[in-house]
Amino acid sequence: MEKNVNGFIEYLKEQVGEPYLWGGQHTKLTPENYIRVIEKKEAGRGGYKDGTSYAQAAIDFCRRKFDEGATVLYAYDCSGLGCYWLCNLTHLYKCDVNANTMMGRCELREEPPKKGWWVFRLDGRRASHIGYIIDDQYLIEAKGRRYGVVKTKYREKDWACWGIPKVFADELTPQPEPPVPVPEQQVEVLGKSVNVRNADSKKGKILFTAHRGDRFPFLAVAPSGWYEIDTKKGQGFITSLARYTKLIECPPAE
Repeated sequence: MEKNVNGFIEYLKEQVGEPYLWGGQHTKLTPENYIRVIEKKEAGRGGYKDGTSYAQAAIDFCRRKFDEGATVLYAYDCSGLGCYWLCNLTHLYKCDVNANTMMGRCELREEPPKKGWWVFRLDGRRASHIGYIIDDQYLIEAKGRRYGVVKTKYREKDWACWGIPKVFADELTPQPEPPVPVPEQQVEVLGKSVNVRNADSKKGKILFTAHRGDRFPFLAVAPSGWYEIDTKKGQGFITSLARYTKLIECPPAE
């Protein structure tokens, strides 16, 4: 199993269609045990405005799945969906976590969320629900008892904040491009003997005489047009006349 963003997203896709259950974290449900397990997990959790209890909504969802031919289901709540992969399958997390803890383990950002980011709804300052962005348009979430685990289109208005999970930060945080090596420029001597002077004209004092094939690091073009070069005797100047010298580029040293 890949312990990376793509591995996590593939796992999430495999869970689409599974039921929602409070505290569920790959909780196994069968036709024989699902009512008992759901009633125990959802006891006292409340219900919907139409009077349907959360327990009954989860039972109805699972009953439909079993009637359609399912023989086993695995239930999750919103954080349990991610936590099962992070804790049980890959051990990237060492302990169980809830949505608020998972928000604390994200670097929250302001720009629109991208593939691999997590998105949150808040109750006050605490995260009450989490979804997982699987590409730049869609997310997967354990949405609720009536919906189970679903893939839905991301809409900014549905979420309060989002960020980059620190566990995936190395993959998801853009890395700066390495600097492009700049070729080193040198002045190559073409003339048989060419004087190097301390000023950019023939009036400058001769420092030494360079010979055909000698190369010197190029520093700048002086106002007179002569080349300013670096030599063993310090900075000097040499004519830029094409019959005596030329400017070349050399690959930078590795």
